[in-house]
Amino acid sequence: MNICSSDWKIAGASVRGAAHIRSGRPNQDAVEYLPATGNGIRIVAAVSDGHGSAPHFRSSTGARLATQGAADILAWHLDTQEDDESESTLAGEIVAHWRAAVIADIEANPLDEEDAQFSSHSAFTPYGATLITAAANENIAILLQIGDGDLLLGYADGSVERPLPDDDGLQGEETFSLCQEDAGQYFRIATMWNQNDHRWPDFMLLATDGVAKSFRDNTGFEEAVRHLRLLAHDNWEETIEALPAWLEEVSGNGSGDDSTICIAIRPGSNLLRKEKE
Repeated sequence: MNICSSDWKIAGASVRGAAHIRSGRPNQDAVEYLPATGNGIRIVAAVSDGHGSAPHFRSSTGARLATQGAADILAWHLDTQEDDESESTLAGEIVAHWRAAVIADIEANPLDEEDAQFSSHSAFTPYGATLITAAANENIAILLQIGDGDLLLGYADGSVERPLPDDDGLQGEETFSLCQEDAGQYFRIATMWNQNDHRWPDFMLLATDGVAKSFRDNTGFEEAVRHLRLLAHDNWEETIEALPAWLEEVSGNGSGDDSTICIAIRPGSNLLRKEKE
């Protein structure tokens, strides 16, 4: 397939955290991206972090349902030219789709009495998870996030930016969740339009919070992201092949949490291959 200047490449990886390996817990993250081939003029990315604590005993399934549903919904909106739909409506669709998928999973796999004691507040509590999702083509980028984790965009001048605001009203390790009754209102959302002013991202990164928590501070994490952007543009295949091992090393030397990442580049864009002096 020939890659033109508007084409994207996309891939992702998810690894079980070192702490989860020691405790025997499964990987409770999930990642989904489209097209499955990894190349296209339209891309969609989604990562999710299942909460993993006792009340959220099916959060790995909740994370998988979240990424699959969000990817399908965003792809449909881009493919059907639904660019004018309000951001809040799109968030509501993602939440409604996730809840329907959770109900279907419960019907197929009923909770036993022991499990039901943890979910007395809400049927969605066992599936609690965060979600970061993004979709882009040559004209528009749609970005949505509920809960913790990181979404960064990179540009040809070497800069890396966070397009979404931080959450308000949280303390410590608290995070917003898809399982909350009013989940739709906690989405952080941005829509970007390509104005042909050379300020269109050539790199996109979505990561669950286990990645950034493995670095000493946010500055160190963002430096790693800038370096990853350069590696991805210089040798995409080699970088993607190395992602799982890199995530395992990051987790093992850092947070010990499950670590999941999805990255995308526009390889035909005009790039500055070296970071600014």
